[in-house]
Amino acid sequence: MIPTVDQVVSEVEKLAADLPEVCRTRRIGTSRLGEPLRMLSVGHGRRNALVVGCPHPNEPIGLRTVLDLARRVATTPELREGMDFSWHFVPCIDPDGTRLNEGWFAGPLTIRSYHENFYRPAFEDQPEWTFPVLDERAFFDRTLPETEALARVIDELRPRFQYSLHNANFGGVFFILNGGLPGMAEDLGRVAADQRVPLSLGPVDTLGWDTAAPAVYLMPPAETLIEAAARGTRDSVRHGGSSAHYAERYGTTTLITEVPFWHDARADDLSESGRSYGDTLRHTAVELRDDRGVLSDLYEQMRPWLVVPTPMRRSIADTLATALSAAAANEAVADDTPERPATVAETFAASTLVHMLRLRASGMMRRQLAVEHAAGNQPPESRRIRRQVDELFDTWCAAGETELSQDPFPVRQLVCVQSEAALAVVRRLASCG
Repeated sequence: MIPTVDQVVSEVEKLAADLPEVCRTRRIGTSRLGEPLRMLSVGHGRRNALVVGCPHPNEPIGLRTVLDLARRVATTPELREGMDFSWHFVPCIDPDGTRLNEGWFAGPLTIRSYHENFYRPAFEDQPEWTFPVLDERAFFDRTLPETEALARVIDELRPRFQYSLHNANFGGVFFILNGGLPGMAEDLGRVAADQRVPLSLGPVDTLGWDTAAPAVYLMPPAETLIEAAARGTRDSVRHGGSSAHYAERYGTTTLITEVPFWHDARADDLSESGRSYGDTLRHTAVELRDDRGVLSDLYEQMRPWLVVPTPMRRSIADTLATALSAAAANEAVADDTPERPATVAETFAASTLVHMLRLRASGMMRRQLAVEHAAGNQPPESRRIRRQVDELFDTWCAAGETELSQDPFPVRQLVCVQSEAALAVVRRLASCG
């Protein structure tokens, strides 16, 4: 269903070998575990487009999109010289993290299988969110090797267009721009409509952000996002800037396309839900804190028995912190929003956040305990905690399966949304010279 890291790298090298007159590959860096980071360049235009796959390793639709878009560009001169663009593809910027998700790539894609094999790095371990920020209010300089490799590429190419390939979980597609040209946001809405993927009209990650069009959000400054991520937690700075923030120094237009795994008709339903928006957000904050309390208690019981050094441990703690910052964000928006009815799309989006964070944290706790026990570290107390975590995970999986859709979008449909969105933006940029 979704290619593995090895399969994508192999396909990219094969494309370059098959079409050497327009394609070339090179090494741009090395991952933290020592894996070469490769880049495919296609065409010889004066302007550069940079496409980055798997900025978050639990969001791998972009692996397939890189292959699809690279082939189209390589075999269609109008998309290269015709628009005076060279295209550059980093197939997977986080191969180490992506390999930890490959257990669910072959499908079938269900809520349980996804979260049983789930890994998402802590903010401090994400190449996408560890670009330097030198503002004293939100100073961050703990860059990763993968981040530094991507920063070197951005410095070299000074791309006119940068594309970060992401996935959401449930419902519909949404987009993030760092500005763009007139008409660009409307183009993206038409792409979603043409590909029959609904817009996600209830914000989750983008709660409180400005919009350029329905489901097209404008990227806030890095300092604003850093402050929001730390709100309600014990940390003052949990991450740095994104690749979009870093590339702004070159006037780069950055697009993020978040395509969903599972279809749900509520994603774009603008009818009234029967609840107020403020109450919806406040109720979500209560649920997030309640879940976080249960999970935090279990994790504190686990910690004395953990000896295997995996990235899951930082990720679990970071997900619990995210629950706190998300709760604070929901309360802040509720306080700032005039009283009005919530739409079905908004109540649906709020509910998905609760399901998402509880399943992610409990899923990674199960994986950490499984590794410990497989290594022979299974004292009675650890076995007791594992039974509790398993029971909690089973309960929350059953709730997700009951309250949410498990109707997956065809991967091909999601790839078309991501590919066509890129081409729509580049055509706008090409037309303005």
